[in-house]
Amino acid sequence: MIRKYFLAILLITVVLSGISLGVPLFGPPRDKDPMAERMIERMAKDIGLTQQQKDKFLSGAKQIEEEAKEIHSKNKELFDKIEKEILKESPDSKAIYGNMQLISRNMTQIQFKRMDQIIQLRKELTPEQKAKLEKIIRGRKEREKKMFEKIRQKDRKDRGSGGPEGPLGPGGPEGVESK
Repeated sequence: MIRKYFLAILLITVVLSGISLGVPLFGPPRDKDPMAERMIERMAKDIGLTQQQKDKFLSGAKQIEEEAKEIHSKNKELFDKIEKEILKESPDSKAIYGNMQLISRNMTQIQFKRMDQIIQLRKELTPEQKAKLEKIIRGRKEREKKMFEKIRQKDRKDRGSGGPEGPLGPGGPEGVESK
């Protein structure tokens, strides 16, 4: 019973992770991310980038997104391997967790590239533009902080005195068998 519960939670986690990471689980991969384009356009407007700065930033962003497509494709293959493993009669948790770690490393690689691009952009900003960027970053951090606090409060209410056995549920990365 615990094993089936664990596998169900793991499958749900993998699917939700894939969705949140932008990996299309069903249907063809997306060529463009209109939300990302809108975010870049809005940031360029809010910071007051010159056309030259904006063009350079967009060019870098497009290059990173092309690289991200390749990584998302690799991650889709890894998600498929995880799904196949979960559906086996006796899934190999080490194989599942190994693939999950590879997915995580791949996504981290994309985030590093995006951060490098922002650092490079920041070097080219005027003092006024830097101040605007800092305000945007601080505002985002505050919004995230409020959002996570709401989630924590809701989680505390939902859990009451019980709750999962740990942050990864029953068994964690060691698997249910380790108990």
